[in-house]
Amino acid sequence: MNKSPKTVFSLLIPAVIFVAAGAAIFAFQNFSNKRVLSGFAGYVYSKPIFGQNRFEGILIGPSSTGWAWRKEVSKVSITPDTTVEEFDARNGGAILGKDKLPISCKASLVYRLDPSRVKEFMEDYGGIAQSSGRNDDEVADEIMLFAYKNFIQQPFRTAVRAELSQYNALDASGSLQKISDNVYTQLSKRLDGTPFIVDSVAVGETNPPQAIIESVVRKVQTTQENERKETELQIARKDIAIQRARGEAEGAMKMEIARQEANANLARGEAEAKVIVMRGKAQAEAALEAARAEAEGLALKEKAMGPNMLRAKAFENMLNNAKVYLPSGKDAEGNMSVLGILNLDKEPAK
Repeated sequence: MNKSPKTVFSLLIPAVIFVAAGAAIFAFQNFSNKRVLSGFAGYVYSKPIFGQNRFEGILIGPSSTGWAWRKEVSKVSITPDTTVEEFDARNGGAILGKDKLPISCKASLVYRLDPSRVKEFMEDYGGIAQSSGRNDDEVADEIMLFAYKNFIQQPFRTAVRAELSQYNALDASGSLQKISDNVYTQLSKRLDGTPFIVDSVAVGETNPPQAIIESVVRKVQTTQENERKETELQIARKDIAIQRARGEAEGAMKMEIARQEANANLARGEAEAKVIVMRGKAQAEAALEAARAEAEGLALKEKAMGPNMLRAKAFENMLNNAKVYLPSGKDAEGNMSVLGILNLDKEPAK
């Protein structure tokens, strides 16, 4: 029985709709617009229905593939990532210093993936294998963690150990900047030629064992106490020296005053002696002059009195005695007179 065209058309419509819907679903599943956010890079590859995947290019976010047929993007972070390595004596990870004492510290590293070498990293360093076809941002961070543990961590720890082993446990903390710079240089050389870039290295405060720290603290306290006592001793010595100097100065001053007083007394004595000598000389000269005058007077008197001079002297001597016994007699005229006895009433012979 032949079917009418209308019947055939009515049967084909559902089939066409079904095929169109299936085609739409198939197209929707295979056409996509993959986005790459800022701070990430995308490894773009085509994924044909038959055959192998093929690299298409690198997208640096923010970017997208646009609507494309069966294209996939494996994302990886290209922003700087910071990680910290701990070297702790408690878990046996301390570093032996030059003096064989363990050194504990933390060292931080800032690194990133070179955006121009994303393809190399994804294909040669296991990035594609780690993505496992997933297309999410968490995978991007996991890929970088994988890269650090497999290509960066061990060279970084080795460089830190090699540098710190050149210092004594108590001296390393004074050269942290130099140590960090040297670790940066060593690690950069070690990672040269890889897709990884070292931005900075910072070796944190180094700590020797607690027993060593306590010993150093006690030593410092003892040293400070000894320095304090030495300072007090020096101050006491200075005070004694000052007192001695003050006493010596006062003694010297008193000696100088005594010397000046002695010199003044000596000068005064010399002046007084000169005065006495001059006074004695004047008195002697006066006495001599008086004696000379007296002698001259006597000479004149003797000349004037002649023989009566002796009688006058005898009379003067008698006057100087306590008692005078005079004979009584008469003078030339018959009167009682001492002069008559001494014959002083007569004029000297001419």
